[in-house]
Amino acid sequence: MTRTPPDLSQARRALARSIGLTAFVYGYPLTETYRTCRKQTDPRDAGQADARNMDARGMRCNTLHHGERPSTDADRDVVTPANDLLYTLSWIHLKDGPQLLTVPSSSAHAGRYFLLALYDAYTENFDNLGPRNCGTDGGTVVLVGPHGSVPEALRGHRVVRCPTDLVWLIGRIVVGDESDRPAARRLQADIVLRSAPGTPDGARPAAVEHWRGEPVDAMAAAFENGEPAAQVAPRFFTNLCQAMAEAPGRTEDRGLVAWFGQIGLLPLASFAWEALDEPAREGLIEGFADGVNLVAAQGRNRRPRPWMIHGATGRYGNEYLGRARVAYLGLGALATDEAVYAAAHFDAQQQPLDGRQRYVMQFEAGELPPVDAFWSVTLYDSDRFLYGNEIQRHSIGDRTPGLHHAADGSLRLEIGHQRPADTRNWLPAPAGRFYLILRMYHPREGFRDWRIPELQPLKD
Repeated sequence: MTRTPPDLSQARRALARSIGLTAFVYGYPLTETYRTCRKQTDPRDAGQADARNMDARGMRCNTLHHGERPSTDADRDVVTPANDLLYTLSWIHLKDGPQLLTVPSSSAHAGRYFLLALYDAYTENFDNLGPRNCGTDGGTVVLVGPHGSVPEALRGHRVVRCPTDLVWLIGRIVVGDESDRPAARRLQADIVLRSAPGTPDGARPAAVEHWRGEPVDAMAAAFENGEPAAQVAPRFFTNLCQAMAEAPGRTEDRGLVAWFGQIGLLPLASFAWEALDEPAREGLIEGFADGVNLVAAQGRNRRPRPWMIHGATGRYGNEYLGRARVAYLGLGALATDEAVYAAAHFDAQQQPLDGRQRYVMQFEAGELPPVDAFWSVTLYDSDRFLYGNEIQRHSIGDRTPGLHHAADGSLRLEIGHQRPADTRNWLPAPAGRFYLILRMYHPREGFRDWRIPELQPLKD
């Protein structure tokens, strides 16, 4: 009796689905890096970069873009931007040779807080350059790619070997009100990036040049905008494979990436979605949808807690899901030894925050956030961007002009859509859902023992 060969198409589809889910979680931060680079370095926008902070346009690789004002609701390149910083941005491409980065002297700028954060293509905050590790006098640092070499003439400088050839530089400079901006810009002007002798002008990475489709966030397209997975997944996996060809990732990840190849997801610049067989394509589309839903679920409080401190940000190791979650909620997060982020989506009664309700956030005397640099509470609309309001206030913190403290030293913040009679401590909210991010820079030891004040709803 002859046995009919089994139909393996369903098994292959199931394998592709599991690989698609894993590849999405692993590769989403990588595609977000390349997508943002594509968006900010599009030559069609050359000359259109303006004074907005992170919403840069037409940048060239290996050059600096200085934001001249803090982010506002008009800035829509990167979600969850801070509102009390001037940003300096650069897309650094090290494939053709080293770059020289000048770190300013903090003593020459009255000790103003600043940081030059370096991110690899997988969003790992692998180094932070500033007064903490470059001294108060600053200096020149040589940035070298994973396979690059340091010219003999530069051997005396500090060398930072970068994990990937594509590096995102996000410089942060604390700034107060408009009168404080000129001094902050003077520090900005002292940040210098130049090519090492013999290094040609930086071209964009090939995976940026050949990005498939418009530079739209795959999570936003599929989860927030409802574009069918069958349309988004082919673009996502094509861009992912092309990016992995340029940025192979850590040695520890090679076994995982090799497993992706079992279904045809190979780190190749020539990767073609159309070359995959039908069960592979169908399973990858299903896995993509699973991955989107999984990351989106991680982006919400699973339990309605008033505040949730993000654990590991900036440096993730094998925590791929956490890395994807942070890339979705706030691309470019700092490592926790530099800054700590806490999010509030619910009030003290475990109800979702809604601007139609008025809230109070009360810091008792001596119980302000335990930091050595500064802190702020920033409000975001449901779309993860800053909320435009009549007084153009997006955050409140220890440097907010006119902030009123009670006689006993306590601080009472009022949050809501309705304008109060006294607006000195008011943080305006939309007439609907919103959330807050508390940022604490240079957190003190033991900060996790400090209790963040819960938002108490006010009764009329």
